[in-house]
Amino acid sequence: MSAAPTVVIGSAGRRLYLVDWFREAFADFGLDGRVVVTENDPTSAAASYGDIGRTLPRYVDPAYGPALLELVDELRPAVFLSVNDYELMHLHVATDLADRMRERGILVPGVDRVWQLGCADKLRMAQLLEAIGVPTPRTVTGDDEAGIAEISAASESLVVKHRLGSGSSGLALVPADGVRAAINAAIDSAPAPADGSAPSGQDVVVQPCLPGLEHGVDIVGDLREPGGLRAVLARRKVRMRAGETDKAASVDPAPFVATAERIARAAQLTGLIDTDMFLAEGGEPSVIDINPRFGGGYPFVHLAGADVPRYYLARALGLEIDEDWREYAPGVISAKHESVRVTATEG
Repeated sequence: MSAAPTVVIGSAGRRLYLVDWFREAFADFGLDGRVVVTENDPTSAAASYGDIGRTLPRYVDPAYGPALLELVDELRPAVFLSVNDYELMHLHVATDLADRMRERGILVPGVDRVWQLGCADKLRMAQLLEAIGVPTPRTVTGDDEAGIAEISAASESLVVKHRLGSGSSGLALVPADGVRAAINAAIDSAPAPADGSAPSGQDVVVQPCLPGLEHGVDIVGDLREPGGLRAVLARRKVRMRAGETDKAASVDPAPFVATAERIARAAQLTGLIDTDMFLAEGGEPSVIDINPRFGGGYPFVHLAGADVPRYYLARALGLEIDEDWREYAPGVISAKHESVRVTATEG
């Protein structure tokens, strides 16, 4: 074991608050722990913010895997978590790096391979949710003319977005008579398929706009018992900015618990995943997106009283913890703000 208990946060980017909150969790337990940040850009906001900062090759570089394993062998972290969708796909699907870290005794939160693939593919995600009886909007590809016509006939407004996009990539909300133009625009900006072909309607999805209010819901699974639900943390979205929640109000999680249980069990969840759900008055939540990581909405429940980093440390290090880590006050409104820090000097 390393001299100090350690957590590694991969591709932390702008999420400096996660570094702070893991540091605070170590302090709450009276531990002199370390938060290590790995980045491929040494001048990113988080790269030099951890107790230790390490620059790794990009995940697509063949040198990435050996460098990552060398790092964890050196530092012996209790937990490794990434907050980058593409790095997560590389760790859990394209390679066996997540499993190789687990074999070393490191907790690597996430979902199983099938659901990791689903989280990256909005059409596949809709199919997975339908298969377990979780409501989700009908989802068709941009070249499914019959499906688009049926959605257009039943909904005044439609959602168009990239099928494999991250965040709100390619997102457009349009009336039915504007859907074809929105699909063409989304095709033009879609990521190139893995086979090198040009993007097509297959790379875009179309859905109906849903009634109700949009919520961000964190589903927290047991870190050591896959599929076991430990907490549901919810907030109502008040304002969005650049595809991420900018202002939100914490809410009672009760309406979302049954849905969370189904997803956690089916996905063999360990740790936290970030989901987006619409909730109409008196209705059942409908899931529109799942990100298998800490998302941009977690701060709104943390500031209301929840403390998932403290739970992570307790489970990883075998420490006693009561249930107050998952308790928070409803009705707390929080908003994000800008901050800037020096990350390097030239010359």
